[in-house]
Amino acid sequence: CPYTCTFCNSPTQVTLAKEREQGNYLRRKSMEQLRKEISEMIELYQMEFLYINDDAFMSRPKQEIKAFAEMYKEFKIPFWFQTRFEDISSESLEWLAEVGAYRNSFGLEHGNEKFRKEKLHRNISNEKILNQAAIAASVGIPYTLNNIIGMPYETRDLLFESINFNREIGSYDSVSVNIFVPYRGTILREMALKEG
Repeated sequence: CPYTCTFCNSPTQVTLAKEREQGNYLRRKSMEQLRKEISEMIELYQMEFLYINDDAFMSRPKQEIKAFAEMYKEFKIPFWFQTRFEDISSESLEWLAEVGAYRNSFGLEHGNEKFRKEKLHRNISNEKILNQAAIAASVGIPYTLNNIIGMPYETRDLLFESINFNREIGSYDSVSVNIFVPYRGTILREMALKEG
């Protein structure tokens, strides 16, 4: 994931890779490598469904999403992916729908725009999320809305803002609610420890 969310381990992995002179932590496989791996999974395991384990699948360049869709045409096995609202377009979602996108998950994490920006380093407005959710709904790939509760600095009122914003989005068919875990090495854990 190229993003720097404070609750996630990705920013720390980027830092560690730089400190250890391992190069860029963010890596992407070539379409030929993906084709090979998918073919092998089908042959070995008779795979009928694919979950793409990528925190922000659509954060890659648009031409790479198109290349994936072109490559994946030969399989057309239903798949599920996770992404972020700011990374989608109707065109790129349509490419994925045509080749078997069964559903996706959007990381919302919190419904209060200021909290999301200042505490989570997620710089997207609620207005933009609503616009992007309308795009997702128009393409028709069902989606889950991911939330995190129990974060440092969260109040009861903020929690209810998340609940109400989930309701306002409304075009999802399921909601995931996860309890914050202060993993070592995450920015949000360090922020909370620093403030006692």
